Formats: sequence, structure tokens, C-alpha cells
Amino acid sequence: MELSGVEIFGYCASAVIAFSLTRSSIIKLRWYNLFGASSFCVYGIIISAYPVVLLNGFIALTNIYFLTRLLLDVKNQFSILQVSRPSNYVDFFLEYHQQDIKRLFPRFMKVSAVPARKYFFLIERTEVVGMLSGYEETEDVFIVDFDFVIPAYRDCRLGHFSIGQGQQLTKTFGYGQIVALADNLEHENYLTTLGFTPKKNGRWTYDDN
Repeated sequence: MELSGVEIFGYCASAVIAFSLTRSSIIKLRWYNLFGASSFCVYGIIISAYPVVLLNGFIALTNIYFLTRLLLDVKNQFSILQVSRPSNYVDFFLEYHQQDIKRLFPRFMKVSAVPARKYFFLIERTEVVGMLSGYEETEDVFIVDFDFVIPAYRDCRLGHFSIGQGQQLTKTFGYGQIVALADNLEHENYLTTLGFTPKKNGRWTYDDN
């Protein structure tokens, strides 16, 4: 049976929606789902299937709403909470994500239990979606050598929010300057996207104040 162009378009829209559900990133899931639902909405208009139009139009608007909150309203959507160690939940978080952590921060696990180290959870409402860790060099300077976000939230610009342009770590806890240390080239590239520049002795600072 030969398919018409309209039918092929409808199948493609369905495929995009199905593909969106396989994305681990919540941002990519919503972008793909938005595109698929919008396409299916157009398909419904073409074939005059108005229940399809209404449903997928609602899905598209819902995706737009949540994308706007996650990308443009980060300050009100996320927060930073300092936590003490020993902590069962900190231990659980590090153990659960240890394979990913070892790949991204190969030196961190060896120093994670140092008593002077501080830990901060990145939180969406009440859900922990990431962790920062480091130590005070002086009362005014905080060294961050661990900046981990779970895969689902890595496209949510939480680095910009916490230590980049948003500077929430300094604003919330009163540090005058955040200095970052990089474990590898991937981490260095990440710090560059946040607006950090390399200094002496492997230190990176955010200078766009």
C-alpha cells in the first residue's frame, strides 16, 4: 500500500514523539516532544482531526511552559543547599553516581572525605539534581573542584546558575570569588563555556563581573 505525503508526515511526527521519550536529558526530551507534538498538531489540522489538534496543541504548550521555566527562570526553579558530612545521603549520592563521577572527575573520590571539604546540593524544588564541592582557600575565596549534575539536568545551565553568570554560590554563602580547578580537557572546555578563564597553577576564575 502506497502512503500519501500526509500519512508519511503523520508517521514522522509520531516517530519524533516516540524518540523524545528515549532522551535522558529532560531538556532534549521536551524539545523533541515539542517538535513532535507541534508536527502532529499540524497533521491533525490537515486531516481535520480536531481532537488530535487539541491534544497535541496542549502537549506543545505544556512543553513550552516547562522549557521556559527550566531555561529562563532558573533562579526561581533551582536552589543551592549546603550539607554537612558525614551524611548518609551524600554518601549514597556519590556511590550511586560513582561511575559517572570517576569519568568526569577522576581525582575527586580520593579527596572526597577530607574533613575541610564543603558540599552543596543543587536542588529543583525538593529534588537533588546535582552537587558542588570544594574548600575555602581564605574566608573570601572558595575553590570548586567538583561540579556534578545528574544526566537528566545537564542541559539546564546549572553551572551558569551556580558558579557562572548567576553566581548563586557567592550570593548565597558570601564568598567574594569562586576559583575552579579542572580535572581534564572536557572539564576545561566546560569551564570555558561558563565564562571562566585559566590562570596560573591550573586555576580558573570567572572574570565577567
